[in-house]
Amino acid sequence: MIRTVNHRERWYRLEVSENLFGEWVLTRSFGSLYHSSPIGVMMETFPNKVSAYAAYERLNNQKMKKGYISISDIMDKL
Repeated sequence: MIRTVNHRERWYRLEVSENLFGEWVLTRSFGSLYHSSPIGVMMETFPNKVSAYAAYERLNNQKMKKGYISISDIMDKL
């Protein structure tokens, strides 16, 4: 997802994956398009896939309300 804040493009990425211990991990990374590496990365573990994806949907909806746009939506407009 991306959005423009103060004439700077920001990006935010959400990813759900399973770790080696069978836990589900929601990884949030974010930064600026002007930096080659993320400014921040946060990882949160969940006991099951359902709760991990519920958190993913909640965060995704929050970011969309703040003005982030999905990359796939941008690509569809091209």
